Amino acid sequence: MADEILTSEKLEALEIENFESFSEQCSVKYRLEPDELEWLEWVGECYLISTYLRKNLDDGVVTLYPNEVADALIDEGIDRAPCLSEDTQLQRLLWYFCAIDSD
Repeated sequence: MADEILTSEKLEALEIENFESFSEQCSVKYRLEPDELEWLEWVGECYLISTYLRKNLDDGVVTLYPNEVADALIDEGIDRAPCLSEDTQLQRLLWYFCAIDSD
């Protein structure tokens, strides 16, 4: 499962409780949806999380390290990506990594 690239459809089918297996992995690969890519281009490097995502983006796939995601959000005093729709699976995944790290 470590080499699997997650998609919005795969994440949407899962209850949030099932995200636990992602947090136990060293890294998670996620293919951004077009609206998520547009958001990332629009915000640029205004936030630590957007800078982090841009640094780890390759051909539409972002590699996420759960602890690093949480650190980028927590260091900025937020628990989600600013200006990113709450309806996106990227937002859901980022929020989850932040939430489990702050427990």
